[in-house]
Amino acid sequence: MPSIAPSARCCPKGTDMLGKTVFSLPGPVEAATSLSSFAPDRPLLRPVRHERPRIWDLPKSCHCVTLGTCLTLADLRKTAKRLGLFHGIELMTDYELHGAFVHAMSSRNRASSAVQKLLDANHAGAVRKASRCRSEEELSAFWDREVAEGQIAGAFWAVMSHVHLGGALEVRVFGEVHMMSHLCGASHRGDARARSLAEQQCAALARRLEQANAGHLEALAARDREIDRLGRLVSGIEPFVREAATLRARVAELEGGEETTRLADRADDLGRRLDLALRRNDRLAAEIDALTDRLAAAEARVADLSDQLADASPGTPRACADDCPFNLEGRCIAYIGGRPRTVSRMRDLVERCRGSLIYHDGGAEQSAETLDGVLVRADVVMFPVDCVSHTAVEKLKTICGRMNKTYLPLSSASYSSFASELGRV
Repeated sequence: MPSIAPSARCCPKGTDMLGKTVFSLPGPVEAATSLSSFAPDRPLLRPVRHERPRIWDLPKSCHCVTLGTCLTLADLRKTAKRLGLFHGIELMTDYELHGAFVHAMSSRNRASSAVQKLLDANHAGAVRKASRCRSEEELSAFWDREVAEGQIAGAFWAVMSHVHLGGALEVRVFGEVHMMSHLCGASHRGDARARSLAEQQCAALARRLEQANAGHLEALAARDREIDRLGRLVSGIEPFVREAATLRARVAELEGGEETTRLADRADDLGRRLDLALRRNDRLAAEIDALTDRLAAAEARVADLSDQLADASPGTPRACADDCPFNLEGRCIAYIGGRPRTVSRMRDLVERCRGSLIYHDGGAEQSAETLDGVLVRADVVMFPVDCVSHTAVEKLKTICGRMNKTYLPLSSASYSSFASELGRV
């Protein structure tokens, strides 16, 4: 059944153009007006026209059904808001809005002109097809074809605004559309009951679907957890699988006689080379020991000669002298590192010069932790740079700087070097 807009089923009086509401529900006489104007005794011929009539040219009884059939309430409300036609448009019901427009169609004004443009624009195709009709018979055939195809709205406006529309066709078309609205209302009541039942069934199905979805989602979550667990197991196994493959390949190589023979020959060759290297190492070790002994003897000889030279040099303190040219005035000398066998001679020299000497081997045998205690007691710190590593020298300089101690680096660990620098104290 072709659909007819609900606003076609009533015809309120409307509002005045100032927006004041003047609606009232139609009484029995008013309700019959639309059909009574198309009574059989009405002349079946319209005045001859040479151009299409406008909406305000149509009988007032046609305005209600034309607006209700050919335009939607959304179209009317949008037009009213755009043009600011009626006061309080936001508060108007659909019934009041329809009535206001119907009331305004009786004359040419802003509202009727806007509706005319809207009708022609929305149904331009139907108007164009109807314009090819040159007689009422052709127009009637056009109407029947459009109704059969369900194109009621456009066809109704095209026919009602056609220059060849006669009274008989006008009555038939109006009556058919009028009855369609009644049939549409009856169908709407049945549809409402069916819709209510369908909504109840839809709600029940929605609840069942929601429950099914919840179960499905839980199943998917469980599946994902299992996939993650299996993935972790596979990740843990993969290194062993790769290692096993490598070992199988290696075993296959080793099982071949050629590879085994090659490895055995290489092992024998490496064994022979190892024996030669060990014997050579033993020989070199013996030579190193001999050279080490010779070096130690040479160093001792050099130290003795250096000491003898120092004793023989003029201006250098001698072990046999009773007086010393230096007066340390009780200062404490800290000697770090050097050769322990010369320390006693150095101490004798310092004491003859009215000072004292404390000694620390720099950590060779004495604990390095006791070094700070030695340095705290000293007024001057002396150390040979040839017997102390660069790192140790820098550390001594840092400690002396922190303690605000004077330090004298010695060029060698000999007694003569110590005696020469002692004069600078």
